[in-house]
Amino acid sequence: MFDNEKLQLAGPIGVISAIVSAELGAHALASWPTSSLLWYLNLELFRCFQYSLSGLAVAPWFETFDLTILIAIPLIVLICTGLLAKIRLPLAIASNLSLIYSVCLLYGSYLANGANAPGDFIFSVLWRPSGLLAVAVLLVSLFSSTVSHRRYWREIFP
Repeated sequence: MFDNEKLQLAGPIGVISAIVSAELGAHALASWPTSSLLWYLNLELFRCFQYSLSGLAVAPWFETFDLTILIAIPLIVLICTGLLAKIRLPLAIASNLSLIYSVCLLYGSYLANGANAPGDFIFSVLWRPSGLLAVAVLLVSLFSSTVSHRRYWREIFP
């Protein structure tokens, strides 16, 4: 049987690693602007990060970079608090927050890939690298959140 605590961490760690990868890719592109691989990664794979929280930018100086880091830092703090203090609630909160952010990431991917038709949902838009990344992060976060809820339901109803 798998360890529930490790499975519960899969979602937050998946979201954090995707955010860190996107930020490292953006910084690497600033250092090597002639790299075609970095341009591909930034424009195709990590494109959903540019659109996922763009509606929340309330001030012009508050960039998407700040918003994604503001998602990753609380997840890291919750994971460290839960592991060091051996408390399950911060791990469950991190798992559920990662699920919420992964849904925002999927929506950002849908917007980034040009689905502008009002009222129509086009599944083929998600069949691009950024959409596949968003779906993968969503599935890992959904699994992690399911494990978290299952753990608490088993504790409530033995």
